[in-house]
Amino acid sequence: MDGLIIAGRHGQPIMLSRFRQTNPLYSMVHTSFLSDLIADMQMQAEAGTSKNASVRDIPPVLSVPLPDSIFAEKEEEDEQDDDDEGESVSPPDLPDEALAWSESVKKTAEDPTETCISIEGGSILCHIMVGDVRFLCPVSHSIDPLIPFAFLHKVVAILQEYLIGSTDPALMTEDVICEHFDIVYELMEEMLDGAGHVLLTEVNALKDIVLPPSWLDKLIHTVGLSSSAEHARTSLASPVPWRRPNSKYAKNEVYLDIVETMDGIVNASGAALSLDVHGTLECSALLSGIPELVVKLSHPTMVEYPAWHKCIQQRDWHENRILRFIPPDGDSRLGEFRIKSAATAKSTLPLCIHANVMPYEAALGGLPFEISAEHTLDHSYDLQDVCVEWLLGNGVQGIDATTQVQTVANKVSMSSDIGSIPSLSRSTGTMVFDRKRQLMRWTIPTLMPSTMSVLRGTILSSTTHCRPMYALQVQFMVQGYSFSGLRVTSVQLEKEAYTLSKGARVRLMGDIEWRLI
Repeated sequence: MDGLIIAGRHGQPIMLSRFRQTNPLYSMVHTSFLSDLIADMQMQAEAGTSKNASVRDIPPVLSVPLPDSIFAEKEEEDEQDDDDEGESVSPPDLPDEALAWSESVKKTAEDPTETCISIEGGSILCHIMVGDVRFLCPVSHSIDPLIPFAFLHKVVAILQEYLIGSTDPALMTEDVICEHFDIVYELMEEMLDGAGHVLLTEVNALKDIVLPPSWLDKLIHTVGLSSSAEHARTSLASPVPWRRPNSKYAKNEVYLDIVETMDGIVNASGAALSLDVHGTLECSALLSGIPELVVKLSHPTMVEYPAWHKCIQQRDWHENRILRFIPPDGDSRLGEFRIKSAATAKSTLPLCIHANVMPYEAALGGLPFEISAEHTLDHSYDLQDVCVEWLLGNGVQGIDATTQVQTVANKVSMSSDIGSIPSLSRSTGTMVFDRKRQLMRWTIPTLMPSTMSVLRGTILSSTTHCRPMYALQVQFMVQGYSFSGLRVTSVQLEKEAYTLSKGARVRLMGDIEWRLI
């Protein structure tokens, strides 16, 4: 990676890190290229030449041509780098984690044949947008494309932790970055050096070096006390980089969440054509000292291709299928993994979608349709935040539809065991039509076991050539439900003597393409 650029909504640069290329034009070329692309997309949208033109549709990876002046200087730098690589070894003060991020750094001098391959004809610009802020990472050498994006998302997570204390992307604005310019720049210096090597990305370790903004720190800085600087220097001796030294809490507690994400394709009859389930293990730990936790899972053999946090001891996982680790302070993600398909082959989908689109009727001025969402789990679970999206295509002027709730007879008896039928007020949902995107969105806050929500209406179109999309996109969430059956069975504390408050939860997130034919 060549460097990091933080830009505004329209691509104008706010601040830059140090770059491998000393030519100042290098970073300006990338920001100008993105700004021109954004301006062109906006002009197309305003002029009406492209109805679907949107800055959100800009590809995350862009090929940026470079002028000859930058090529000449880059060749000189590459020759100098090649001369230096023949005599150098990996920097002694660089951790192994940083070497894994940066392919240009060699862990040993035993293999001098590997070199960085420059990209011919220009460079690659990887970028993401969070709120009103864009994060750019130019790359001029051959590298795994996942590395720049993983680094950019890590930068975003750290800035959210430092500046806004929330993961809501709407709170990340240009004003927030400009207001804390000094802190953001210090963080960039600690995370990425001038050679493009990732150094430190653990937020707890960064907090010991770069103090988070607060009124107390501003007061100490104004008065001139040196306690903050002394704390920053002494904290570097922490034996565990992802924990702050001498952590003390009045109430020691740890909570684990297994979040399953379901992606797949389902045919019109409700049979899954393709279904993938991925999981994440999230941890919220407020524990004093340096504790060690031992976590056991209900069916660890169904976990495959795991990517664990560096705190997880790999040997215990490979040999005994248990998770032994010293947890990071606060909220963290301990790992990501995939659930074996055999573990979910016999599981029932949490909901069933029925759709019927009838031929064009001139009397109604469009295509009559009916869509229903039915709860298929037992009465212990509610489906939350159900969203059904339907791309209707060109020529649609609007939708005339109503929502209603129908009770399912064989489920009313189960819900009425407690003496009453649940309220139906939140099961109907609301429907909106996005004219710009020609998209219908039906949202249901809560879909309860005893009900089936129905959307019935007409797609208004002046032409008989209206062609709605052949599939619906369905999203939902189920609290306390595991599609695969994977759960945390036990959490044990070692190397500390205090009493531990603990808990574990599961959650299912679904994003399914439900075909109509």
